[in-house]
Amino acid sequence: MFKNSFWGILKKGDWNNENEDQVFEPILQFLIDHNDKYIFDFHDLMSEFLYQLDRKEILEHSIHQNQVSDEDFLNQRAYVLTNGNKYYHDIISLIKPMDGELKCSNLLTLPAKAWSLKNKKPIEKYPHTPKYNIKTKSNTKYW
Repeated sequence: MFKNSFWGILKKGDWNNENEDQVFEPILQFLIDHNDKYIFDFHDLMSEFLYQLDRKEILEHSIHQNQVSDEDFLNQRAYVLTNGNKYYHDIISLIKPMDGELKCSNLLTLPAKAWSLKNKKPIEKYPHTPKYNIKTKSNTKYW
């Protein structure tokens, strides 16, 4: 999967919907319609982008960055991805500050959920480990 494909898939979300589950339904259905490798490739790219955002300088450049937990920072980075390629690059380049109050944890489980529904297996049986560790401070080069 190409990086532009990743951003195109995220554009499929129903971003005008206030119900976060319904926002992701079109993306979920799109992933379900593809093979497991495609879902895993999507997950790998998502992990790469989240890993690249895992930088102390991004946190310090953020709005509302005081007393942010590691989990909150991960969910904030997920929110950055949902806003598209340009916003992602603005955050990475420190052109814009990340808004620390805006979070999107549902994106993080999307690949496993799609695989689970597609294969009719429990989400706990998801067989893929993404290429990059997405936990906060795992990108030790930038902490």
